[in-house]
Amino acid sequence: MDHKGGPMEPPPPYSAQPGGPGGPVPPPPGFMAGQPAATVYPAQPVAAAVIVNVQGFGPYPMQVTCSQCSAQVMTETVASPGLLTWLLSGTLFLVGCWLGCCLIPCCIPECQDIEHRCPNCKTHLGTYRRL
Repeated sequence: MDHKGGPMEPPPPYSAQPGGPGGPVPPPPGFMAGQPAATVYPAQPVAAAVIVNVQGFGPYPMQVTCSQCSAQVMTETVASPGLLTWLLSGTLFLVGCWLGCCLIPCCIPECQDIEHRCPNCKTHLGTYRRL
């Protein structure tokens, strides 16, 4: 049914006449007769590229394409002290954890940033920051 509530008419038949699918498009109005004629074909459909936006690197290894060696790899992860680690250490120091106890966050991977590297070429691919 169409937007007025009546029955829909069938589409027009397809044929290979000028302006139809597969044929040249007639010249537009105002075409100058002295110029060489160019055959213009109707636009072909173009496949759209879908880009998935990855939120970034997480705390666990993930499947990526290495930007250096172009290999599809599972990243290697290495924990390294980051902002959260040093804030926790400073807080423990101020609370009274002297004599090295304030460095406990440096031994806990869940308090540290995670660096992702390519296992093939060891290129740094990204970092997951806790803060």
